[in-house]
Amino acid sequence: MAQAQRAPASSSTPWQPEHSLFGKQPTPLYRHEATLTDNQAYTLGELIDIAEENNPATQAAWDRARIAAANLGIARSELYPTIIAAAAGRAFLNPPLLYSSFALQDIGAFETALKLDYTLVDFGARRDEINAAKAKLLASNLTFNNQHLILIQQVSSAYYNLLNAIGLREAAEVNLHDARVVEEAVRDRKANGLATLPDLLEARAATAKADYELQSSLGAEQTAFGDLATVMTASPTKPFKVQELRDLLIPDTLDQTVEDAIENAYQTRPDLLADIARVKAADAEVKYARSAYYPKLDFEGSKGWLRAWGQQEKFGGTYGKTYTYDAKLSLTWTVFDGFRRESRLARAKAERDAAEHEVREREDLIADHVWGDYANAITALHERKAATSLLSASDESYSAAVESYKDGVRNILDVLSAERDLAHARAVDVTARTQVLQSFMNLAFRTGDLLTQHPKGNHP
Repeated sequence: MAQAQRAPASSSTPWQPEHSLFGKQPTPLYRHEATLTDNQAYTLGELIDIAEENNPATQAAWDRARIAAANLGIARSELYPTIIAAAAGRAFLNPPLLYSSFALQDIGAFETALKLDYTLVDFGARRDEINAAKAKLLASNLTFNNQHLILIQQVSSAYYNLLNAIGLREAAEVNLHDARVVEEAVRDRKANGLATLPDLLEARAATAKADYELQSSLGAEQTAFGDLATVMTASPTKPFKVQELRDLLIPDTLDQTVEDAIENAYQTRPDLLADIARVKAADAEVKYARSAYYPKLDFEGSKGWLRAWGQQEKFGGTYGKTYTYDAKLSLTWTVFDGFRRESRLARAKAERDAAEHEVREREDLIADHVWGDYANAITALHERKAATSLLSASDESYSAAVESYKDGVRNILDVLSAERDLAHARAVDVTARTQVLQSFMNLAFRTGDLLTQHPKGNHP
């Protein structure tokens, strides 16, 4: 343990702790994993429920809100008197000086009392402290909500990325199947003398490329699954299923203007509202700092019961008892404190200005982000319609090319070109569908609506 109390010996080499520093047991890890089963397909709402129940960031934000609530209780306690019950006993043997000689005396005393302290007037200091604590609690609660908003966005984004990866993998499987069908058709035509060896080699290359793209999409799917499991605080080594893209309703229109979206964000974004609450807290802190310039009137009082026994040298012992009381009014006014009050007031004003500037910066960022995500949502809707048309046209073109090739009208290069276009159209269609979901979710996240309008699971 002695080595742990010193800094590293040099900046050029890592610190090497002693083996006994951490003991014989392994270093404790505060690990917690969400439990998911593989016998059901989880909806997005259910995934959000599980993440909210297990995510450490939201739990830490909740703890900070509880701390702020406790601080408010502490501030409010200043409004009430302090009552202390005290009991004290004392015994001593000493020789006091009486004239020119000492007299040894033995005294024992026992006292019980109730003491009351109360601030009568402080010119609003306690009120300002309470107002600051209230605003800080509000900011903590809103920050807690914002952490949930961020978590919902993270889970939704990871879920849609996984759906996109699954869709691309399924499209790649279909593409590989089509490539093998074309290769088999070319092989049959070559056996009948209707195709050449280069035609067969082209078809084989197309099949190999489709297989490569399938393997790549499988890897991307595994990566996307791991990302979702991490956000869920689940283990990526334990498989679970999710509701598939084909089971989701893809929106086809936006129900608000960009102006309404920006204004709605100003009213509902918890991070902006938390910043505004911090400005209110800073205002109260400024008032609290000013209250130090005013006097304070305090009352102190106590009432008790005293019993004592004593004996002086050469005299007999004696016993006495009596009621005791004490009352005191104190008016205190700090005249000079080394400019501490001035410095504290300057600091409070600077913190208030900084909080206001942060609000203004947040408002600008919100407007920019909502504008950008609104444009992305409009673009995604248009791309979705274009992707649907592209897929339909590419499918028809591919079917016609295959039939024409079988009839000897088209060559293999035409078929392979149509096959590539169809594979591309399938990938575009999957991406366009997930992009609509992703862009709508991002817009709801930027406006703050995602906190209440996200898909629901088991929890309302």
